[in-house]
Amino acid sequence: MVRSSISARLASIGAATLLIAGLSAQAAPALAASPGHPTAVHQAAPDPNIQLGRSGTANVKKLALEPKQKLPFNPAVVSSTLDKLEAPAVTGTHPDVVGPPDPDPETSSGAAAAATPVAATGHTGTVTPDPSIAVGPDEVLQADITGLEIRDRAGNSLAAAVTLPTFFGLPELGGFTTFFSDPRVMFDALHQRWIITEMSWDCATYSGATFGHGYLDYAISDTADPLGTWTSTGFEWPDFVPVRPAAGTSTDKLALTTSLFAMGAGGSPTTPGCASGALTGSEFVVVDWTDLGPSFNQANVHYSAGGYASLDAIRVAVQQPVVDADLRLIGIGNGATAGHIWYTDVTGSAVHHTVTESVDKDLTADGIVPGFGTPAPPTQSGGGGTLTTAIDGSPDSLIYSGGKLAFTSTTPCIPTGDSVMRDCIRVTTLGSANAGVEPTRLGDVLLGTNGLDSSFGGIAWSGNGVLTAVYTSSSGSTFASSVAQYNSGTDPDAWSAPQTLTAGSATYTGTGWGSYLTVATDPQVPTAVWVGDPAANGSGGWTTTVHELSVGDVGAGYTPVTPTRFLDTRFANGLSGNFNAGVPRTFTIGGASRTPTGGPTVTIPSNAVAVTGNLTVTQQTAAGYVSLTPTPTANPSSSTLNFPLGDNRANNVTVALGPNGTLSAVYKAPTGKHTALLFDVTGYFTAGAGQTYTPLTPTRFLNSQPGTLNRGQTTFHANVSKSVPI
Repeated sequence: MVRSSISARLASIGAATLLIAGLSAQAAPALAASPGHPTAVHQAAPDPNIQLGRSGTANVKKLALEPKQKLPFNPAVVSSTLDKLEAPAVTGTHPDVVGPPDPDPETSSGAAAAATPVAATGHTGTVTPDPSIAVGPDEVLQADITGLEIRDRAGNSLAAAVTLPTFFGLPELGGFTTFFSDPRVMFDALHQRWIITEMSWDCATYSGATFGHGYLDYAISDTADPLGTWTSTGFEWPDFVPVRPAAGTSTDKLALTTSLFAMGAGGSPTTPGCASGALTGSEFVVVDWTDLGPSFNQANVHYSAGGYASLDAIRVAVQQPVVDADLRLIGIGNGATAGHIWYTDVTGSAVHHTVTESVDKDLTADGIVPGFGTPAPPTQSGGGGTLTTAIDGSPDSLIYSGGKLAFTSTTPCIPTGDSVMRDCIRVTTLGSANAGVEPTRLGDVLLGTNGLDSSFGGIAWSGNGVLTAVYTSSSGSTFASSVAQYNSGTDPDAWSAPQTLTAGSATYTGTGWGSYLTVATDPQVPTAVWVGDPAANGSGGWTTTVHELSVGDVGAGYTPVTPTRFLDTRFANGLSGNFNAGVPRTFTIGGASRTPTGGPTVTIPSNAVAVTGNLTVTQQTAAGYVSLTPTPTANPSSSTLNFPLGDNRANNVTVALGPNGTLSAVYKAPTGKHTALLFDVTGYFTAGAGQTYTPLTPTRFLNSQPGTLNRGQTTFHANVSKSVPI
């Protein structure tokens, strides 16, 4: 790992000052007022304080082999410091806002409980779990205050957990400590890259800081393999702490959001108390994917940053899948619009200095949805009677898919059949097919259970459109447990009955239960989402369980299977030896069996007519493409996977099988070149009723070059969408 020194950090700060000066010269555009509410306008202003932070590289597999380093600070002290910092912003700042119709109480859909094909014991800790999870084609990442761990899809650990300070190389030089919190992970299926974010700070006064420095750190895997190398960097605010960070991506941008608190007196170089000031608003930073290639150089990263003094918090949506260039954000207002729900759309490019807000709307003032409420501390059995006092009504999980934007928050409500005000999970769904216009209300529902507090919710859509919510359930007579419910999408108010995933077994004695929980869409299995849900354990702390939740049915004609490798030419699985350029080869899928690591044998029936799977290329000696076809052809009409030299690259496919249950592949590259190929099967189709598959000869339906089958389309320009008739 490359660790930043004080001198190196100061050098990078100087370079960043020049860079941000160029970007900030372009003032943020004036925003139009919401109709009839001229006082409700807020505007993002360029932030002159932001600077590029430290940078480095890491390899999880190598770090996991080193002796595990103890955190250079007491996590309980760090958690308590953040709780005290946020408490004034939590209490009484976000009153219930009335006007639009209230959220609806949930109704019963009568659906069966979700299946849990994977339930592996995850991390264990004592303070602030804040569990985050991400899922890719082959691996599952879990991150929380205890560290980062990588698992296979059966739940088996692939590398020992690595602490985030070790991973990010947080410096412990010059007699000061760098504190960290709030790690989050995500997988961008479009770019095939993993992303980790965290916030950190120190109470050192070098470089002109009066109290210390706050950092918003992020790391991106150089390839789709999380066990490989990562590049890390971040942003720095002298005398400000970025709290509760979040990240989201679009087709061309990465965005980081946070709430900024001013630093103050009370800390020292080895204690975290300088995080003691007042909330100053929220902040977003935008970076282009074109600057974030493998092993990117942070000195060449362009970024655009802006702050909202009128928003206490702001979140950027996680796209599932990544299909849109716009970044959708939800914020919570303060001052004259305290508690109001704001919607913002961010477009443009940081590289070209064109990042702007195309729309900025107060959804509460405009009568679409009521504002966020202020929940009471959730109760638990034993201890002081409450699970935590560090809870607010801000937006937690925020996701976008298929024209719909949804988010969760904890809010007060009286559940059906109850007479006492409890904490409930509010799930708000907005229509946002066109990010550049104000969204509409599709659903606003309260998930609450008689006699119980429901708090800290996360949501995700599975590939078949089912929305799953996971949250904490507790009461004065029960311990903190994790619970799941799901909605099939036909009626936004109709949810399955609460399903206990992991039951709490004792009183939680830590200072804060957490501020978020993430649920991840499975990019391989269309019925599945994943979560690392926490529950109170017998040691006064918490234990997470890594659950795969299978929700709904994809049709009688399709059967998902545990992702299983049916071809790996590196190890004579299916075929032995490399694919040589221009030479098609055939391997058997239908009627074949394989036994994945840690799982039962998977057999693809001989009557399967098509399969879904993941095609991966590695060890290629030249750039080119591979075509996966039912029958062998040396000159295919289309490509399945295009790739450069020296990159492990994968693509999800649905492909018909040949008449004997076979598939064929050909590597198109200069003569004499070769490559290894891998193919993982994730499901199969059989003939009959249900969601079946009809194969066609691969045919090009669009080529925008002049004189071709362009269907009236000309050259496509960046960030300009077009519709093509198929």
